[in-house]
Amino acid sequence: MAARRKTSKVKSTARKARTRAGKAQASAIENAQHVWLAGMGAVAKAQKEGPAAFQEAVAEGLQLLTRSRTTAEKMIREVFESAQGSATETWDNLEALFQSRVQKALHQIGVPNASEIRLLTRRVAELNDNVKALSARSSKGKRARTKAKRKG
Repeated sequence: MAARRKTSKVKSTARKARTRAGKAQASAIENAQHVWLAGMGAVAKAQKEGPAAFQEAVAEGLQLLTRSRTTAEKMIREVFESAQGSATETWDNLEALFQSRVQKALHQIGVPNASEIRLLTRRVAELNDNVKALSARSSKGKRARTKAKRKG
């Protein structure tokens, strides 16, 4: 059930990124159309008012073009950063989902996890210590009996 939520969250994030990209693209197209229309208006004005008006229209068109480029670059940068963040988040979600599924599969086939292995290692070490202690006692007892037999 958690996997479905994560998958739907990934889809939602991707959908949001596409929506933002679509809006940025539409805005860039609109800005380009404005530049074109400004140029057309400048040509019409120049034809009516002569060379001075033409030079003025060229200057205004250049200003508009600069503003449009700056705005378009800013929007593209924002969309790129947003998409990059979404991609990173999506990758992290996929990685977590993969790790969860691998852990579940390992558990189902009986592979112990790290904490269980640490516990088993501790228990084996304790058992080894106990066996060594018993062996030491046993060998001391054998030596004492052997000495007693020799004396007796």
